[in-house]
Amino acid sequence: MKIGVITDSAADLPKELMEKYNVAIIPHVVYFDDKYWKLGVDISIENFYDLIRTRDLIPPTTNPEPSDFAEKLKEGFEQHGFEHIFSVSVSSELSGSTFNAHRIAANKFKGKVTVIDTQSASGVQGLIILKIFELNFKGAKIEEIEKSVNILKKKYFLDVGFHTLDNVYKSGRLKSKFVLNLTKLIKIKPVAVMEIPGILQNTLPGFFTNKSMSKRLISLAIKNVNKSISYDLVISHVENQDGVDLIIEKLCNRLKINRYFVTPAAPIIGTSTGIGTIIVSLLPSE
Repeated sequence: MKIGVITDSAADLPKELMEKYNVAIIPHVVYFDDKYWKLGVDISIENFYDLIRTRDLIPPTTNPEPSDFAEKLKEGFEQHGFEHIFSVSVSSELSGSTFNAHRIAANKFKGKVTVIDTQSASGVQGLIILKIFELNFKGAKIEEIEKSVNILKKKYFLDVGFHTLDNVYKSGRLKSKFVLNLTKLIKIKPVAVMEIPGILQNTLPGFFTNKSMSKRLISLAIKNVNKSISYDLVISHVENQDGVDLIIEKLCNRLKINRYFVTPAAPIIGTSTGIGTIIVSLLPSE
């Protein structure tokens, strides 16, 4: 069966893989300079991060509308000849409006669209997309693909490290400038772990250096995954290649890593977490 995948721009997977599998990505929209910009379409990811580096306020973002998804679903069926489409969403806990946009659009194509709430984001969301195609190539039926994905998504691991809280403060999520300056003074690198159904929970941070943050992300991953099975790995980041290289080296030595991918962090996430962010995403290979 010829299948397609549609997703939102919280998913992280290298651009060449998204293009290879013809994944339709519905972008979030950002407003600045009196104009709406589709992230990754009207402005590149790299240029957007350059922009927010120089702004005192984070430009507000808006979620995609159901009509945006419905238009792409219709295009997939009519122009690309897909027989079935998987609509793969960021966690409904992280963005209920985005998940509802997936769901409402899918309802217009009864029986032809399967909505997946990944209960995650970033690289986990990207790896689930990749798994859908690979299961399809092996001859799995739609119901089998959905069942397999729903089992796998319960076994993911994702953690994220922030280099600073500057963008969290700019976005208004952190109200206290005193706390912001205190974290800078003692060089705290906040770290969080995503727990099912897709909620970020703060944990012990890294201290003093970028390397310490990366080491904290590594230790959490090693501690929290099943070392007897193999994993696929996505590392998303915002201008932090040194941290990425360290994480790849250590995780490949300590865990069974089947394959890994490196990609810029999706702007809808990296906007709040800021320059220096690293997101580590692991999903069982089988």
